[in-house]
Order: sequence, then structure tokens, then C-alpha cells
Amino acid sequence: MNTNAHERARNLIALAASEKLPGADQAWLTAHVETCAVCCAFVENMAEMIHGLRAIPIAADRTLVAATQARVRRRALELQGHRERLWLVCVSCMAVTLCALLSTVALWRCFAWLGTQIQLAPSIWQVGFFVFCLTPALVSGVLLLARDTYLADAASSYQG
Repeated sequence: MNTNAHERARNLIALAASEKLPGADQAWLTAHVETCAVCCAFVENMAEMIHGLRAIPIAADRTLVAATQARVRRRALELQGHRERLWLVCVSCMAVTLCALLSTVALWRCFAWLGTQIQLAPSIWQVGFFVFCLTPALVSGVLLLARDTYLADAASSYQG
């Protein structure tokens, strides 16, 4: 037997102590332990050690228990607040999407009406509509890029 097989068996034995092994690994381990006295002894020693550790009573100090409970409660409140904020963000996103959809439809009809009143070709007022709708997003993007560039320049001049 090579040492890789023993090493793999020891790793699988240690893993099996904390979780269930996949079928192929469990079958290989069972077959290996039946034929290898060293790994069989390792399994027995591992079982005895786990049994011995479980037999040792562990008592926690009251202050440790109280501090742990307080931290768990605080973390639970943080997670609950996070879920509430996330729910509020989702509702806000749905409301913004609905308002944007309704205002886009209304704006489309307004541009169509204005185009027919001025007797513009449909392609002209449609291009005007898209420019009107995309301008705020483009301006915001340019301003954010300029802000990031400004902050990067300020940070590099501060460090230098």
C-alpha cells in the first residue's frame, strides 16, 4: 500500500466524523479499512477519542453565556433590520419602475401629439423622445465619472 492511500483514508475518516461522505468515498473507505490494519486502528482510535471528548463535561461561565446570548440577539436584530431595509428597497424599486413606465408612456403620447401638431415626421419626434429620455442618464453617468476622476486625482495628490 502506498502512503497516498493511507493519507486519503485518514482524511476521509476525519471528514466522516463531522459529515456524511459521498457513496463512492464511503465505499472506498470501507473497503480500505477492511484490508488495512493501520487504518483500521486509526478508525478505532478516532472513535475512542471522539467518545472520550464527548464524555468530558464542559461548563461555560455565566458571563460568557450572557455575553454570547447578547451578541446573538444583537446579530439577529441586525439581520432583521437588514431584511426590513431590503424589503423597503425592493418596494421602492417596484414603485420607481411603475412610475417610470407610466411616465414614459405618457411622455411618448405627448411627443406623438406634439409631433402631429407641428407636423413632424414620426422619426424626428421619436428621436427627440429618445434623446429626452436618455439625457438624464447620460448626464448622471458623466457626472459620476467626473466625480470619481476628481476623487482619484485628489487622493493621489494627497498621498504624493
